[in-house]
Amino acid sequence: MALILPFPPPVIEQPPLLGRIRRLSRPLEWLFTALFALGAVILVVAVAGALAYGGDRLQVWPGGIQIYVEAAVPPVPPGWTTVGALPWVQKLALSVSACLMVVPALAILWQLRRLFRLYGEGVVLEARNARCIAAIAVWLIAYAVGPTLGHMVVAASGFDDRGWLRLDSLQALVLGLVLVVVARVMRWGAEVADDAARFV
Repeated sequence: MALILPFPPPVIEQPPLLGRIRRLSRPLEWLFTALFALGAVILVVAVAGALAYGGDRLQVWPGGIQIYVEAAVPPVPPGWTTVGALPWVQKLALSVSACLMVVPALAILWQLRRLFRLYGEGVVLEARNARCIAAIAVWLIAYAVGPTLGHMVVAASGFDDRGWLRLDSLQALVLGLVLVVVARVMRWGAEVADDAARFV
């Protein structure tokens, strides 16, 4: 006669390195959440200002924009004009251009938030991590081409735009291409880890 004693299942301890990754990831998730929210508010205010504001505190010229917040607004400098004085089609074109440049940056922040949330939950070497990194890569490439597309939209509206060639666009393009490869390596690593976990 055999006596069978049930044993409790083994307790799987969390590796110390994973615990540190989780602790470090939570503040980064909060940081990227705050930066996303701040950037979204700024974009909404900028677009609303470009479309609806008629005062002289928002001024543009072919290479940039300036916003006056002091009590007294100085006269409009030569070569500059107020956004309120622009034709509606140029206001719309400037708003679209701003979205083409800022929305990819917001999407990158959102994906970083998702990635560090996964790390905070202990999800490190899985396909979900690779998908987040791949999405960041795509949005970095979109961020790189955004100024050129915005320039084309603004130029088509008849506004002389000279501030579209930016060094950070080249940097974003290179980093985006690098992350495309990193995401594929991560996906392959996740598949290897998943295959290894099937063996007992």
